[in-house]
Amino acid sequence: MSFTRSGPQIEREPTGEIVGLDMGVTHTVATSKDKFLDMKLLTNRERQPKRRLQRKLARQTKGSNRRNATKLAIAKLSAKETDRRKDWIEWTTT
Repeated sequence: MSFTRSGPQIEREPTGEIVGLDMGVTHTVATSKDKFLDMKLLTNRERQPKRRLQRKLARQTKGSNRRNATKLAIAKLSAKETDRRKDWIEWTTT
């Protein structure tokens, strides 16, 4: 059995400042105060194997056990990327 409840409210004091956000391609987020926030999802050591696995997958026979293993390895790296994206969004918006 499990019980869920909402998290505690964060007490904040309004400063009266207005901040504009711009979502872009070069920088993930640019604020009106000239601050740039960039999202780093996969490191080079993780990005290169993922690309290599995707090329390998394209050459493998559909339905084979080795293809399934390759798909699983790609899925693990993609899950890590998704988790980091969600975590970055939570940290940035908080």
